[in-house]
Amino acid sequence: MIIDVSHHQSSKNIDYATLSRHVDHAIIRTMDADVIDREYEMHHRKFRAQGIPTAAYAFVRGQNDTHMINEAKMFWDRTKELEPTFWWLDVEAVTHPDMRAGVSIYVNEMRKHGAEKVGLYIAHHLYERLNLDTGEADAVWIPHYGSGSPAPDSTPKFPADIHQYTDRGRLPGHEGDLDLNRIIGDKPLEYFTGK
Repeated sequence: MIIDVSHHQSSKNIDYATLSRHVDHAIIRTMDADVIDREYEMHHRKFRAQGIPTAAYAFVRGQNDTHMINEAKMFWDRTKELEPTFWWLDVEAVTHPDMRAGVSIYVNEMRKHGAEKVGLYIAHHLYERLNLDTGEADAVWIPHYGSGSPAPDSTPKFPADIHQYTDRGRLPGHEGDLDLNRIIGDKPLEYFTGK
């Protein structure tokens, strides 16, 4: 099971030892544009203490090329010491006049700084409009919730490696809803966890 968390899943409401028995990998939000996620360092530390590999994600909001470069630099600076297994760019809004070019700048900037694996989380309803260059990413992650059931009952219309299938998931060790994800491509779990 792959989960993704942010400060909306407060560390105060998580029993990391219990939750980690049901999780193989945690993808943790670092920031939303230049706003730092209040819990990201705690989540990385606590999950890793339980032996769970962690990746990082950042919500992309760059309005021009300079913003994209600056956001990438902030994302890298805030996570480089954590050495996440993957750096995910969360693209759910049209903020740049040419999102394909803008996100490419962000991806290339991450690689310039040293990020080895960079993935794209692409909003399903904006996939075609965004027209991102998925070929330059190391993986693609797409949300598609189907009926809204906490169990997977849909598949994204577009090619993806990871499918976020609900934002209403429940697992022991956390009070409240969780985003749950499954691998649907041919890349094994180890590709994402580094194990």
